[in-house]
Amino acid sequence: MRQRLAVMVLTAIAATDGVTAHAQSGSSAVRPEDAGIQVLVARGLERSATFRQLHTRLDASDVIVYVRFSRCPDGVPACLAWVSAGADVRRLLVVLDKFGRSPDELTALLAHELQHANEVSSTPGITDRDSFRKAFASLGWKHGDGFETEEAKIITRRVAAELDRAGR
Repeated sequence: MRQRLAVMVLTAIAATDGVTAHAQSGSSAVRPEDAGIQVLVARGLERSATFRQLHTRLDASDVIVYVRFSRCPDGVPACLAWVSAGADVRRLLVVLDKFGRSPDELTALLAHELQHANEVSSTPGITDRDSFRKAFASLGWKHGDGFETEEAKIITRRVAAELDRAGR
């Protein structure tokens, strides 16, 4: 399965204006915007130890990750964007393009982006859009309009394999 994945920095997101009220509530760091994404998160938590670890690490961090179905720039299947930072929290947005993708593929893509969110949580110096860009430029390599890291690519393959094994 060959996928073009990238961390994209979206320019049109301000604070939480683009985040639905449903996704704003909740105690988990990963906040789906609709029931379809809730199903993907539940699928990942149930069927992938790696997905559970990513989720648990985010829950222990100062990062909140909103997740929505939409399209990413450059036609990549998933992307991560900086949203905002407050006194004790940094907010990110994961966008998943669900068109033509299986639930397992979407769950692996979500895991990929959660790895990037964990990379943000592990880098306290990321506090705004510019530091977000600079950090990923140093963590990985330029890919289209965004950046990519080797660890996120590994996570995608690992979670896909775990989901495949659990589905048998």
